[in-house]
Amino acid sequence: MPADLHILVVEDHVLLRMELVDFLTRPGWQVRGVDDGLALDEALREGVPDIAVVDLNLPGEDGLSICRRLRAALPEVGIVLLTARVMSSDRASGYLHGADVYLTKPANVHELEAVIQNLGRRVQRLSVPAWTLDLRAQTLGAADGPWLHLTPTEARLLSELSFAPDQCLESDVLASRLAGLQGSVSRENLAVVISRLRRKMAQTLGADEVIKASRGHGYRLSRPVVVRAAGG
Repeated sequence: MPADLHILVVEDHVLLRMELVDFLTRPGWQVRGVDDGLALDEALREGVPDIAVVDLNLPGEDGLSICRRLRAALPEVGIVLLTARVMSSDRASGYLHGADVYLTKPANVHELEAVIQNLGRRVQRLSVPAWTLDLRAQTLGAADGPWLHLTPTEARLLSELSFAPDQCLESDVLASRLAGLQGSVSRENLAVVISRLRRKMAQTLGADEVIKASRGHGYRLSRPVVVRAAGG
């Protein structure tokens, strides 16, 4: 699940706003709630959200106008539009004004959480420039360099993590997928490989802790890695 997401709920119905803020706080996200466009502007001065959940029917400035100016000012923000309107023309208008997702009320809170999780992955990928992993050349780096030369095991390790859900794999699963490259791989061997790769990344790419230990889950990438397959 994407961590450290900042969410802003724009909803004029007090009880519904409180319920949404309470529910979306439970996954560990930072959530603020406001009731109209003016309050939204004040909240934006305090900090830019990763995702905005916007009611369509608001007093004063409506949700479509808010979507349009949020998209213009913050191209990478995720926008979820909530509304009781169910016509396809209303949906089309919402998307044309910049919404990523259009949900009809009463919204299922679990669906809303899943939508935010998915948008959160996109937002976090965009917030940090991606590196390219070239499996044929066994190199890792950005378009403007420098490039880090990898061993076959290191290249496979990064490839497995980059394709995993949330770029995270349990230690045992990751070790088993590397076993064919250097015999049997234990948790201890895996820790050594990762420690060595971290040092190489820090020395050549100037990035620390790109591969992080995730308690109870193994290891995960802290930044996006785009894989260029062999021959691609």
